Amino acid sequence: AKMATLDTYQSVLGNLLHAIANVLSSLITLWTFVIIVSAILSWLPIDPYHPAASVVRRIADILCDPIRRIVPMQSLGIDLSPLFAILLLQFTNQFVVASLLRLSEQMG
Repeated sequence: AKMATLDTYQSVLGNLLHAIANVLSSLITLWTFVIIVSAILSWLPIDPYHPAASVVRRIADILCDPIRRIVPMQSLGIDLSPLFAILLLQFTNQFVVASLLRLSEQMG
């Protein structure tokens, strides 16, 4: 009975890790989309204070602002922080999410 209980806990933990990985993957996909939309909006003649544009920019800047502080790009004349942010998100998806999914599969 004790072994069955341990297997049950391990299975539940595996399911939890699988769910966390799926939610994290969805958030990464959504955040990537928001960053792309923000970058496109920055090139269009749209009021930057429009509520929708402002929300998109603020969400994208959560990750892009720290990158701008770490990697100075003023001399380039173009802001590459969205590109670096997307690369970081994709690395997180490929490493962290994939590792969580693999671990969840091993736990059954």
